[in-house]
Amino acid sequence: MSFSNETLRKIDQFAKEQAQHYLEEAEMTYLEKLRAKTNQTKHKIGRKLARFKSSSDQAQEARNDMILYMSDYMSDLISQGLSEEEAFEKARDKLAASGDSDFQADLHERFRQYYENRDPADYEAVGLFYGGFLFLGVAIGSLIGFLTSGGVPAFMQNGWIYTLIGTGVGAIIGIGLGEISHALISMKRK
Repeated sequence: MSFSNETLRKIDQFAKEQAQHYLEEAEMTYLEKLRAKTNQTKHKIGRKLARFKSSSDQAQEARNDMILYMSDYMSDLISQGLSEEEAFEKARDKLAASGDSDFQADLHERFRQYYENRDPADYEAVGLFYGGFLFLGVAIGSLIGFLTSGGVPAFMQNGWIYTLIGTGVGAIIGIGLGEISHALISMKRK
């Protein structure tokens, strides 16, 4: 059975895309296994490797096999009464590689949940807590350091060291309190 040029072009494009999925499942290189484990670099490495895969003889063979198999399947569907377009859509859905679909569905679900539950007010509150506690800690630490050093008369001799130490300790305490407030807000969200 012969198909229109438009359908043949669609079949060819579909086979080209799907051949890469079947090859990825059949022959994973070390870099591809590493890519599967690290979500952060998955897309970057995948784009680089895809250029080499799509031009290999094995990729062309897989592509040709996909074209033949899809054409035969579409011919059977058309003989059952489906139009050429309906047959193409059904064959495309049926023959699509499912290697990444479970992973992709899980990843998309995680992103969807993250963005549905993400409240910008929580992040703003965390930032305000950090900033507030940091300023408060620095101010109190500096004041305590200044006063324990002997005040204005002793400040110019060695008192500034105590003020500096108090400022540093106050900053650390402020950051620590900010982290505690961050943890409390995160626990409240869950």
